[in-house]
Amino acid sequence: MMLTPLSILLAEDDTDDCLFFKEAIANTIHTLNTVNDGEQLMKYLNANDKELPHVLFLDLNMQRKNGFECLPEIKLNNHLKNLSVVVFSTSLEQEVVNQLYHNGASYFI
Repeated sequence: MMLTPLSILLAEDDTDDCLFFKEAIANTIHTLNTVNDGEQLMKYLNANDKELPHVLFLDLNMQRKNGFECLPEIKLNNHLKNLSVVVFSTSLEQEVVNQLYHNGASYFI
């Protein structure tokens, strides 16, 4: 059985966290692209809306435009709305998690 590589996009502004993520998938067949803030994320997605990643890992606390701002923008865009978005954060407030799911997050870590 042949596995199809996943195309993963990581939106994360912390270089150490990017390195950890890259190391975590280093021995897999998946491809990884990264952006460093929410503005870069939205530019990347809009420029590549015909070949979207299979999944976006979205940090909530980024500079310039954070994950709270990007998530609704993604889900309200007809070309991007079906993108699977996994939001991750050090915050675990239930109200925040509920709002993220309400805004279209696929998963919260």
